[in-house]
Amino acid sequence: MTISRFRQLWTHRYFKYTHIFNAHLLGYFAALRFYIKKAELKKGQELISIIRTEHFGDIVAAEPLARYVRELHPNAYIVWFVKPSFHELVDYNPEIDEVLKEFCVTQRRTIIGTRVFDKVYELQFRNNNHCTKCDVFTDNPVAEARGINVHNYFTFGNLLEVFAKTSGIIPLKDHFPADDQPRLYLQDHHRIKADSLQLKKPYIVVHCQSNFAPKDWPADRWQQLIAWITANYGYQIVEIGLKSNLMINTGSYTNLCGKLTILETAEVIRRADYFIGLDSGPSHLGNATGTFGIILMGALTTFASYNPYSGSYGRQENALLVRKEGLACAELSFEFVRDEVKKVLGE
Repeated sequence: MTISRFRQLWTHRYFKYTHIFNAHLLGYFAALRFYIKKAELKKGQELISIIRTEHFGDIVAAEPLARYVRELHPNAYIVWFVKPSFHELVDYNPEIDEVLKEFCVTQRRTIIGTRVFDKVYELQFRNNNHCTKCDVFTDNPVAEARGINVHNYFTFGNLLEVFAKTSGIIPLKDHFPADDQPRLYLQDHHRIKADSLQLKKPYIVVHCQSNFAPKDWPADRWQQLIAWITANYGYQIVEIGLKSNLMINTGSYTNLCGKLTILETAEVIRRADYFIGLDSGPSHLGNATGTFGIILMGALTTFASYNPYSGSYGRQENALLVRKEGLACAELSFEFVRDEVKKVLGE
């Protein structure tokens, strides 16, 4: 073994085991704090956790569960576990008493292992429960017992219903029994940020890249679609997301990629006349804010056709799902998508 390789090996081990040590330490400190909190609760008041740490579209889709858990446990102290990058989606939810910004899966396993919580609602399964630094997976016993996994989950309903079933909140064959419309809790500072952008109205928000390539539509076709909209309608186009892969040079287009927080993005979408995007996080923001959505979708892994949305998007009362069964999103032609968009925007 060379000196360079030796250093790499022990540097990796140092950071890995330091991370694991910190995860356990943070877990026990958090558990101690929850035991203190539990001692402060009134007699009969439960301490309950909801675990949905990622992705942000999934967290938005799961929002009705916060309200439903509150109905089931009206006096409980409810803690939502979430990754730090997504905490703002839960911070302002009036049904949640505390948000735990999870360090990693090992920290969560440590906390849950102390049995400090009277009830744990686990809304995810194995592929969402992995820490790459610890190289640790954790399983959801309810999902395992019910046979729900990353390969078949959409056979159990939309995302909200899948999460409700992986947590054991509803029986395996039931539909979600309460209000299934996702909500966001936007604040004044989100509105002030949107005001500062001085976006020209009317405008359409577009989102052109997801975090999973098989869900995407080619950039050249997005460019064709945007050119067609700007040539035939009076809308400004506002692109949102982490980054843009488009080459557009027109005064009718504004690129806000990478410039907004999640809830600032939601406020921009809320003000739009339409949202045109993919099956990805921002489309769930469109659903939650009430903006009409035109969603480009396709076959996904083992699912020839699926519907991830609850609420008005799921029932297609406030959305058009643009797809051809069995075709991937990338296989949808520009002409097909254009004609579907025309159904909404008009001649």
